[in-house]
Amino acid sequence: MFSGNQGIVPRHCIQCGLWLTAQEKWQLGCVICEGTWPDLRGEIGEQLMKERCALHRMWTGFRLRENAALERQVHALKYQGRRRLGLLWGQWVANSNNAPTDEAQPIALIPVPLHWRRQWDRGFNQASWIARGVAREWNAVVYPKALVRHSHARSYTGFSRQRREDLAGSAYRLGPIPPDANIPIVLVDDVLTTGTTIRACASVIESSNRKVLGALTLALA
Repeated sequence: MFSGNQGIVPRHCIQCGLWLTAQEKWQLGCVICEGTWPDLRGEIGEQLMKERCALHRMWTGFRLRENAALERQVHALKYQGRRRLGLLWGQWVANSNNAPTDEAQPIALIPVPLHWRRQWDRGFNQASWIARGVAREWNAVVYPKALVRHSHARSYTGFSRQRREDLAGSAYRLGPIPPDANIPIVLVDDVLTTGTTIRACASVIESSNRKVLGALTLALA
């Protein structure tokens, strides 16, 4: 797991624990370990995500369930309060993926929200911390309250695709601080499974006459 403070050399590889002597703040693994990761940054990951979400631009980091060390990272981020992992992983995904616009044009990053009860239990929304990391690499502003999840339901695991879409479609609404209508919007989440949640969130935003450019996730299930 990650140890050490960002910006202080040496840091340590999240998988094997070896020192990292590189100056890149977004680097998380040594050359050997990163070489074993199912890295989906780039065209292949984008195409896989588009098959599920059908948005204009898509970005992702790695394939989940193909590397035990990466599975532990996601679990630590979501359930062990490792907020800073979200920040670092967001930087890692964004660094090797091209930004959706040039540096002169701002980007609005909107994290997929948790219901307030779940966020209360965890103490944070992991998607917001991933978005913060992305914002450091792109010319972006994070709008953590632009979407609200107003219904609290158990996991959609085991439901049919149609049932997932029915539940997700009524779960979100626009929050009190939406970004300007002229700023390109990128949704941010931790793991993409069927794409149901991303599509539901995009639909809510687009119903307010704002255009969702795409979505970014840490991992693809």
